[in-house]
Amino acid sequence: MMVKVYTHTYNEIFKQYRNILIPEYQRPYRWTTEKIDELLSDLEEFFILRPNPNLEYYMGGIVFYQDTERRFQIIDGQQRLTTLTLIQYILTGELSESQNLAYNNHISFYNIKKNLTYLEGKKSLLEKLNHFNFYIRLRFTLIISDNEDNAFAFFDSQNNRGVTLGADDFLKAYHLREIYSEDLQERLAQEWERAVFQSQKEKKSESGLQHLFYKILYRARMWRGQSQLIPEDKDILLQTFQKQTHKSSIKDGYELFPGRVNQRYKSISLNADNTYILHANNNVNESSLDLPFAIRQPIFKGHNFFRFTQKYHGIHEYLFSENIAENSVIEARKYYHSIYTENMSVYLRNFMQLCMVMYYDTFGIVKIEEAVKYFDYYIGSIRIEKYYVKKEAVKNSLIDNSNNLLDVIANAYMPQEVFDFIQSQRNLQTIYENEDLDSQDYGVRNAYKQRVLSYFKQNEGTLKDRLQWI
Repeated sequence: MMVKVYTHTYNEIFKQYRNILIPEYQRPYRWTTEKIDELLSDLEEFFILRPNPNLEYYMGGIVFYQDTERRFQIIDGQQRLTTLTLIQYILTGELSESQNLAYNNHISFYNIKKNLTYLEGKKSLLEKLNHFNFYIRLRFTLIISDNEDNAFAFFDSQNNRGVTLGADDFLKAYHLREIYSEDLQERLAQEWERAVFQSQKEKKSESGLQHLFYKILYRARMWRGQSQLIPEDKDILLQTFQKQTHKSSIKDGYELFPGRVNQRYKSISLNADNTYILHANNNVNESSLDLPFAIRQPIFKGHNFFRFTQKYHGIHEYLFSENIAENSVIEARKYYHSIYTENMSVYLRNFMQLCMVMYYDTFGIVKIEEAVKYFDYYIGSIRIEKYYVKKEAVKNSLIDNSNNLLDVIANAYMPQEVFDFIQSQRNLQTIYENEDLDSQDYGVRNAYKQRVLSYFKQNEGTLKDRLQWI
């Protein structure tokens, strides 16, 4: 199996890959005029209102399946490539042979005709963009696979995400545009796409960047206090990780914040070869897991955002997926996979992952075997109490207890503070003392109970003493 990752401009794609086609199973071309307006507004801001001739505009990832006839089937990217081709046709009145894509759906025909008419009305803006040579500065990450199964896996995952780009695509494009080094842009884009490709290839959605932003980072940063906790959606995610990020005052670098993960350094910057250095010229040799960031710290635009993402994606993988780890992490992972099976509510699985990532961020591997069991004691009370666990259950548990567990984890100085808080929640113990699930009950609550009893090798059939088992 071959998987190759490149970066190309729009023009280079059609010059280097001449036999491009849209496979029959692809969805139709569906971009609306509203979507075109979003793109044109963004292009206008980048090329006309804030011109910088040394910067390229990052357009996201394109996925091709190279079949046995050496044709390049578009798996992801049809919507963007088609729209850009329409714009080129408005400007030049012609297309190259390699751009003569064949569409086999009446919905595509209708939207192409409608959008051509709409773009004719935008010709003045398009000509201004053309003056800035915008086409040769549109940059894509191109992933080419020669494995049809992987191609269909990509097709399914992109369809499940809908016609529009996912939040992670927008975040990647937004922050790449804040990076002034083309080499660094290319490296970070390729690292990002490899992470996306790996999770899709292995069909492990919980190791992907969408999951990281929606279920871990957003909640860790924004679910604070005990007032109303706003659930994540695409718009608020983009607001959090785009609009609420900061412009660094350090050229090609960013400030660091003092705290338990960083008591020495004030800033980080780049050498000419795009290697990272600390303010006193001490080389940064730590792994991404050791980067001096905290999960709730302010984020700077550009490569700070990518390094921040890299750290927490690495932590998530280290805790739940990687083969190599400290013994205590391996034991904590065994516990997680024994109890948090596919039979467990996905909302509670996500909650456990969130707690563990935040705990590792604060304490590393110190007492991590105990931590996973304490968190399960807290989270398991939700499973025992509710036959149907709805997505609001996690938010409500943070609001209804004497303090927000996520705040406790983030603000604690010693693991015992977290453990003491969980033990002090009398309502949790009451739930376990009152559980009366019959061993003959084949529901999800009793299945969870049996997994816990089996792990702790308990035969009495009750969970009322489970706090003592930790």
